Amino acid sequence: MCAALRPVVVTGIGVVSSAGSSYGDLLESLRHNHAAVSPYDGPLPLSRVASVNAHIAPLVGFEDDRKAWLAMAALDEAIDDADGLGHGRRSVFLGTGLSSVTPLELEQDAYTHILADGSDFDRASMLRDLAFDRVAPGRHDPARVTTEVARRVQAAGPCGTSFSACAAAAQAIAEGFRAIRRGEADVAIVGGHDSMLHPFGLLSFVVLGALSPGLGRPFDRNRDGFLIGEGAAILVLESESHARKRGARIRAVLMGAGTSVDGHAATAPQPDGLGAEAAMRAALVDAGLVGSDVDHVNAHATATPVGDVAEAAAIARVTPGATVSSFKGAIGHTIAAAGAIEAAGCIGALECGFMPGTAGLIEQDPSVKIDVLMNPMQRPPSVMVSNSFGFGGQNAALVFGHAEVALG
Repeated sequence: MCAALRPVVVTGIGVVSSAGSSYGDLLESLRHNHAAVSPYDGPLPLSRVASVNAHIAPLVGFEDDRKAWLAMAALDEAIDDADGLGHGRRSVFLGTGLSSVTPLELEQDAYTHILADGSDFDRASMLRDLAFDRVAPGRHDPARVTTEVARRVQAAGPCGTSFSACAAAAQAIAEGFRAIRRGEADVAIVGGHDSMLHPFGLLSFVVLGALSPGLGRPFDRNRDGFLIGEGAAILVLESESHARKRGARIRAVLMGAGTSVDGHAATAPQPDGLGAEAAMRAALVDAGLVGSDVDHVNAHATATPVGDVAEAAAIARVTPGATVSSFKGAIGHTIAAAGAIEAAGCIGALECGFMPGTAGLIEQDPSVKIDVLMNPMQRPPSVMVSNSFGFGGQNAALVFGHAEVALG
């Protein structure tokens, strides 16, 4: 790690996932390799989803946005876990997904303004109804949760919302990490939140052929698409000096972050995994490490036929000696929240001293030539890489280190 850059540590974690309403619930699911799934009884050709079944309180002002409810529940736990935020300069960076627009909302926001003859919109009435003191604009604003979090934590430093599909949360974490290392903030609230478990979201993925009709099976010979999930995770990042000054518990060190873009296709990665490889190598360089320093890789591995093989090729080139697993058979693919929830899982593995397994994996695809763990292994990792890759070839990798090892 460059001596001129400030070390960044994780002092607080909050998680809401299909495993439960806390960080501890997520760790229990991962330690027991449990698939936290629920039956799907809707009209689409699916049998399982990874929904959040714990009660999540509705949020005043966000009554129509489940993603926001999940985010605020995770935020409350993260701040409590960090025992407050101290008095330093605060920033907020969150990743999120598509707005959950329902047919009723379309009717309220748009259809009521169509002229009687159907030729145009009544622009004057639309402007009145879409005024900023009304609900409709916020409903379609991806940054509104970031803004609310910034208000709640009294952030005045750099802030941002990442909208980069399944890499969104990891990229948001990377931005908060960089803001602290550059000295622009002492504390960064980072993470992601998403729920695509609504008719528009589910139908979109079914049309793309991305969802498994059954369970997600990352790296498995018979994988047939991903299991859709939902959730949120918030991490409290701090400069090491700020954390030590206020006596905060240091859970792990965020050592490096790397991003890249494939520029290959809208919904498929480069088959050779070069985009994924570039993000992983950039993250390791940023951390001052090499591939042989990595003990375990949390793969993005969604259980799609093409994606798993491409990522495995990248992992084999960058970290050939590392064990590998995917969380998505356990908690589903949480889309824009995935990078944050999986980062929390990696931190838990570092703290608790185990290598996570891959729920749903029965028979490894012989074309996947890496050491994928079917079951958790009681072997303490010191350095873990967490991968997140999104549609459009948007790639992100984060490097986490065990606190005592990384800080000496």
